[in-house]
Amino acid sequence: MKKYILYTGCLLLLISVHGCDDFLDKPPLDKLVNDESFWVDEVSLRAYAQDFYSTYFVGYAQDYRVFGGYFSGDSYNDDFLLTSDNVSDTNQRLFFPTSNTTGINSVTALWTDQYRIVRKANVMLEKIPEMGISEEAKNHWTGIAYFFRAMAYSALVKAYGDVPYIDIAVVNAEDYEILYKDRDPQVMVVNKILDDYNYALQNVRSDDGLRQVNKAVVGAFMSRNMLYHATWLKYHGTTVGPSSQPVNNEELSKFFRGAIDGAVSVMESNEYSIGNTYNALFTSESLADNPEIIFYREYTTGIATNALMAYNAKEDQRLGGATIDAIESYLCLDGLPIGQSPLYQGETKPSIENTFIDRDPRIYDTFVDSLRILNSGLFSAASPTGFASKKFLNEEWLLGDSPYITGLLSPADAPVIRYAEVLLNYVEARYEISKIGGEAFSQADLDKSINEIRKRTLTKWAETPSVNRKLPSVTLSGNSLAVNNIVIDDPDRDPSVDPVLWEIRRERRTELMMEGRRSDDLNRWAKFEYLNTGTSNNPNKKVLGAWIDKADYPGISTAVQLFDPENPGATPTEGYISYFSFSSPLRTFVKGDINSERNYLRSIPAAQITIYKDKGYTLTQNPGW
Repeated sequence: MKKYILYTGCLLLLISVHGCDDFLDKPPLDKLVNDESFWVDEVSLRAYAQDFYSTYFVGYAQDYRVFGGYFSGDSYNDDFLLTSDNVSDTNQRLFFPTSNTTGINSVTALWTDQYRIVRKANVMLEKIPEMGISEEAKNHWTGIAYFFRAMAYSALVKAYGDVPYIDIAVVNAEDYEILYKDRDPQVMVVNKILDDYNYALQNVRSDDGLRQVNKAVVGAFMSRNMLYHATWLKYHGTTVGPSSQPVNNEELSKFFRGAIDGAVSVMESNEYSIGNTYNALFTSESLADNPEIIFYREYTTGIATNALMAYNAKEDQRLGGATIDAIESYLCLDGLPIGQSPLYQGETKPSIENTFIDRDPRIYDTFVDSLRILNSGLFSAASPTGFASKKFLNEEWLLGDSPYITGLLSPADAPVIRYAEVLLNYVEARYEISKIGGEAFSQADLDKSINEIRKRTLTKWAETPSVNRKLPSVTLSGNSLAVNNIVIDDPDRDPSVDPVLWEIRRERRTELMMEGRRSDDLNRWAKFEYLNTGTSNNPNKKVLGAWIDKADYPGISTAVQLFDPENPGATPTEGYISYFSFSSPLRTFVKGDINSERNYLRSIPAAQITIYKDKGYTLTQNPGW
């Protein structure tokens, strides 16, 4: 099986394009797009395309803070909350407070960076037809350009909704009307995105060698992004607020079909499968032979390494931690939710030790199954919520005191996109399209997606004797799902979400925990009300941590504050860890209120509006900003 990785030394390829000629005689590198001597062969095209890779395939990044979107990089959702309510952090995706003015949302970097990629792709598209390469090569590289243009416009649409659509590279004086046109409707832009993905899916090579995008990578990202656009438009309409209009089912079906087609192309390639590993997907020195990995970023000692391993090893996880709401979303080992399963042991005393008994096997590969409270005076490598993450921790390296678990020294490869997500994209798109006139959702759809993932058999770390665990498969039962002939009836289900869709979304939440997908999911489902935190006197489980009885931990610091939902005004000795800062208003999303709804889109950057105005043109703002 061939694997595809992100090369960390792209500059070497760029330097080698023109052989050993004296580089001092060459034009500046930033003029290559207009240097006809550059556009000569596939080596030139490959060198030119490498800049796209560093934009979209960042993996775990190489920093101590955002980790490329993993762990704390996808914060301010119902899975993970930062310990700080600092709204000036431009690296975090903020949805609240609703009292914000344009603030962080006016930062222009995302806008300018993505339009730089759009222009770069458009240049490539204009140059390829004149090159003296084979038609097959032209089609492949045209597909690569279309793929990355689709990626750029997907990022823009996710952030801003309506955006100006520009498909030319060189703008002359007579083209100013194009360069400074106002925003095009989101539905129109998403149609263009779909066209680009479809061309790429049909023409990008199935194998273009190591470190290069191939057809499976195109299909995987097509499934992710087209599902996002289809569901966003279904649940929001054309924009946010009272001016939004419903999108017709014909358009929505086309977009859902795009997500399905992308996923099916990967599924039918027979190149990928679900293996009997989970933690190893995120903690291995090499992902080259892992059957679940479609694309990954390679880290190598001495070239590029990351800090995520250290942050999941001996360091305190001070940036934040998982919420009790996230922990309770995991099923019990019988495939039933905690509010329905007889296996759940946390009804009267919901300690970590009790609540982790007989749960979804993935929970043991994601979180430490014992308490670790930050600033308690009792624990190291602790979390402010008591739930210490170990999803990104190689425990063999930890026990062996490897240098990889310190600082920025981890060479663990990062999965950029993996097969399980593609299967989850598929099953959600299939269910959604079946509700708007598409082919009926079937057991076969479950068998090739969720049930395929549930074939994964995991062994709980250091369990003696070792026990292999896996969740039971699910079956359709009328308008619900069932396991072992028991219909799933989650008492905590959002009543506005169909029972089948609720379980599909649950499977996605737990499978992709802390992988940077949850905030996007809540956005496209129009479910920011899930982010509400309650009040300072009565916070809910979106901001609470593990349950503890202080009597079980003699000497525990008084700095550890608890909250007892049964007695909100008390200072309890038993309750959930309450770490959230109340110095600012808690998150309150009011459905239908434009001051809340506007947070589903960022504001159009003020700097861009000013640029338009100075040129005599108008760039409209998003509703509510």
